[in-house]
Amino acid sequence: MKKRLTLFLLLFVFIASSAVSATPPTFELKSGDRIIFLGNTMIERAQKFGSWESLFLRSFPKAKLSFRNLGWSADTVWSDSRGIFDPPAAGYQRMLKQVKDLKPNVILLGYGGNEAFAGKQGLPAFQKQLNQLINDLKPTGARLILVSPHRYENAGHPLPDPAKHNRDLQLYCDLLQETAAAGNHYYVDLYSELIPEPAGKPGLKLTTNGIHLTKAGYQKAAELIAADLDLKPITLSPSVEQEVSQLTFDKNREYFYNWRPQNITYLLGFRKHEQGQNAKELPQFIPLIEEKEATIHRLVSTQ
Repeated sequence: MKKRLTLFLLLFVFIASSAVSATPPTFELKSGDRIIFLGNTMIERAQKFGSWESLFLRSFPKAKLSFRNLGWSADTVWSDSRGIFDPPAAGYQRMLKQVKDLKPNVILLGYGGNEAFAGKQGLPAFQKQLNQLINDLKPTGARLILVSPHRYENAGHPLPDPAKHNRDLQLYCDLLQETAAAGNHYYVDLYSELIPEPAGKPGLKLTTNGIHLTKAGYQKAAELIAADLDLKPITLSPSVEQEVSQLTFDKNREYFYNWRPQNITYLLGFRKHEQGQNAKELPQFIPLIEEKEATIHRLVSTQ
């Protein structure tokens, strides 16, 4: 009897320990940390508003942080949009190298929104490639935050009712949440909380067209990120908040010009024999970006 009781206690301790280890540790950032935003249109457009960056800055105001937005409109876990004139596989490898070169400490992943158009039958392929992406990002040593897609708003005629697609989106969000739990990653649930299930009269409150978030949409999403990561952001004075917002917009635009110049084909692609000599100007954006980040840190840290 005593032996069985001992075995039972050991089993209980093992199960309890496993449950504890399956929960990500308290989310913390320290000076020198770099956060990368990687994903689709939702991620790319976040750089225009800066509310997600502001959240992390205000949650760790004494930490000198840097951010790099690598979002790409209509992108998927296969890097369908990043190939440019190459196959997606080439764009995928370029993305992995770029992420590695940036030496991130945290990677915020925003995928699943475009993949969900494949419906339920597309789930196995999405799961396989999502796991591949996570595995390929492991060498960076960065902590991962998986951010779910959000529901679509019902914009009304002539746009379609999003109810069916929202049901497909939920399947992909459930898979993202399961993947985060299995890998001990952080998870942010935008699907359940950001946009309510469309009911009553159609109308747009948080998106421009049912899909793309407005400034208010990104701000509410930032509040949900704070809640899911248990962050406690400080409040900036209106003047500092305005200055930080403008500096964030400016330095994000400069970084966009650095890694995705409009004439990228001529500077870095198959026509670089024509203007490739001008590619030397691209790194000149980095000191400008770092200078603005230093100013942002000074402003936030003194609040």
